[in-house]
Amino acid sequence: MCSSRAVLSVRSTCPSAYSLLSPSRTLSRSTAISSTTARGRWSACAQIDVLATRLLEGHNRRHAGAAVELHNWLPGATQQAPTALFGLPLTLDDAREAAARAHGFADRNAAASAVAGGDPELEAAIEALLQGDVAGLTAAIDRTPDLVVRRSHYGHGATLLHYLAANGVATYRQRVPLNGAAIASMLLVRGADPNAEADMYGGRRRTRGMLISSAHPRLAGVTDEILRVLDRAGAA
Repeated sequence: MCSSRAVLSVRSTCPSAYSLLSPSRTLSRSTAISSTTARGRWSACAQIDVLATRLLEGHNRRHAGAAVELHNWLPGATQQAPTALFGLPLTLDDAREAAARAHGFADRNAAASAVAGGDPELEAAIEALLQGDVAGLTAAIDRTPDLVVRRSHYGHGATLLHYLAANGVATYRQRVPLNGAAIASMLLVRGADPNAEADMYGGRRRTRGMLISSAHPRLAGVTDEILRVLDRAGAA
């Protein structure tokens, strides 16, 4: 358990299934950007505690988003229909387990040890990428060129390029910018490693493999475009 009085006071109701664990889910775009900068300084441990509290509340209120997150990330839950999970007792430690796994940690104990502060610049860059904001992301990298190789403070340690696969990261961040190929090209030109590995689904994964196995880019119709950019850069 990670203790943070200021962080634990941040709670509210979620409007959509895929944003239940999104820290900025009820904010306007401009407020969300400034909130991302402040939130990025929290340790992963503190953020997991906030999200676990939110998940437990969602379960108690029978929120559809809670069923999605628990079905995806709570050990043993995939064998049950998502809505059936509302009939099961859920403790705060269960919610911590699900939230920790959703963010790439092996379990809640691994998340509890992640007490180093986050990287607000990288967190803001991730949000710009997911919004398809090429100009904003480019400006951020102009100011801080090593953003293209920095890694998330969550358990998966993903780079910006990994987020384009919309796979292996938290559900609320599995969003697909329709200009993903242009973003991938820009990141690679700026020095992103096409073969950087991240800890996802129990192994070391590269962007190309995660992209191919992800339904979200395929449904958005951008998989082939991004794949061509990665292949030209020597992705394996």
